[in-house]
Amino acid sequence: MENDAAQQKRVQLDGKTILWIEDDVLISEIIKKKLQRYDVNLLHAFDSGEAFKYLDDGEKPEIIFLDILLPGMNGYEILERLKSEEATKNVPVIILSNFGQKSEIEKGLKLGAEKFLIKATITLDEVFREAETILSRNVNNS
Repeated sequence: MENDAAQQKRVQLDGKTILWIEDDVLISEIIKKKLQRYDVNLLHAFDSGEAFKYLDDGEKPEIIFLDILLPGMNGYEILERLKSEEATKNVPVIILSNFGQKSEIEKGLKLGAEKFLIKATITLDEVFREAETILSRNVNNS
């Protein structure tokens, strides 16, 4: 029975387009390997330039994962821009950062992130469950 529940959860990510903005090569490789079990269209960007190129090229992610410390434009600046543009203002964003200070978390949420998750305290499976919860909530509110 547990297998059926796990399968139902997986289906929520299957077929989704995910934009993951992360500059750490090791973390990025782990994410790619973990997401191979899902049927997702993973768009990976190392910085804001790559992220906005995907969007400018017409990609429409259903959810965005965003690091804060990035080369060039930081995650907060990217989030601000995402929330100000018509095409992406309603796309849920989950911040994944090593920042854990209350002020950093509040800043991310105030700028429009759905969740602020601290990398050191959460597994990738938990991250995916958060994404599934957010995506299913958005579907139910549509």
